[in-house]
Amino acid sequence: MPELPEVEAARRAIEEHCLGKKIISSIVADDSKVIDGGISPSDFQDSLLGKTIVAACRKGKNLWLQLDSPPFPSFQFGMAGAIYIKGVAVTKYKR
Repeated sequence: MPELPEVEAARRAIEEHCLGKKIISSIVADDSKVIDGGISPSDFQDSLLGKTIVAACRKGKNLWLQLDSPPFPSFQFGMAGAIYIKGVAVTKYKR
């Protein structure tokens, strides 16, 4: 399971490479553990399109994106979770 430093490294990578950028596509799993709250995965996907990333925030091992308007997607990395940024080498935490 990713530890706190890995989640912080992901947050910093998003802040470095993604702030001010618009979301042009997204993939959302059709899984009740991923989407909760009475919205379909495709509707959630559509609601992210065109939003601008304003900040990447973290509290403990929870990471979320502050967008220019709701929704604000949150992430829990689980056992092997990670954030991948297109065109950016994988960021690893270094002690």
